[in-house]
Amino acid sequence: MLDIHLPHGKLHGIKDFFIHLLTITIGLFIALSLEGWVESRHHHHLAQEAEDSLRVEIANNAHEVVQQRQMIKDDQKKLEANLEVLEELRAHPHAKMGHIYLDLDLGGFDNMAWMNAQNTGALAFMQYKDAQNFSDIYLEQDLFFKTVLNSLNDCGNANSLFISHPNDWVPSPAQVDMETDRIGKVKFDLMVLSSMAGQLDRIYQKFESEHK
Repeated sequence: MLDIHLPHGKLHGIKDFFIHLLTITIGLFIALSLEGWVESRHHHHLAQEAEDSLRVEIANNAHEVVQQRQMIKDDQKKLEANLEVLEELRAHPHAKMGHIYLDLDLGGFDNMAWMNAQNTGALAFMQYKDAQNFSDIYLEQDLFFKTVLNSLNDCGNANSLFISHPNDWVPSPAQVDMETDRIGKVKFDLMVLSSMAGQLDRIYQKFESEHK
């Protein structure tokens, strides 16, 4: 808050009045300019700090997506093995069923720096192009994680048939068909995730190449 004080002495004529008015105007201009400069520096620092944190977080996620792609490939192999077990059981209904692996090694990506940038309002003080670039990256990450959750839900649905029966249980032909369809749904989920992870990998590489 700016304080404006009246002159201590008596004004002598219109000349003194205008001199005093000019003094006040110049003082106000300097004070407002200084306040604006301080505020501008604060906004710049806030934006720069947020950008630095986002770049570190994105670099970490770029390493994570490589691991995620490998985990998706490993999970796809497990599902293929599951389908082979079911196919064998379909061909030999009374044979002992092989082991079914229905656990997915999937996860999301860090987004704490992004949440902080939103909560502090730092995005508003960034260059529009940079803010949009960050937004696009984290939108892709969010879509990936939502697909992961959907995949885990489908995997749980496929696993429910085995959880509700004893270890030596052998499914009927109809149950084999049903389980094949459920695992097929998870397999499709992983195909989508594989494509999304590949897209994220390309986005991260492009971002890193532009910010070396």
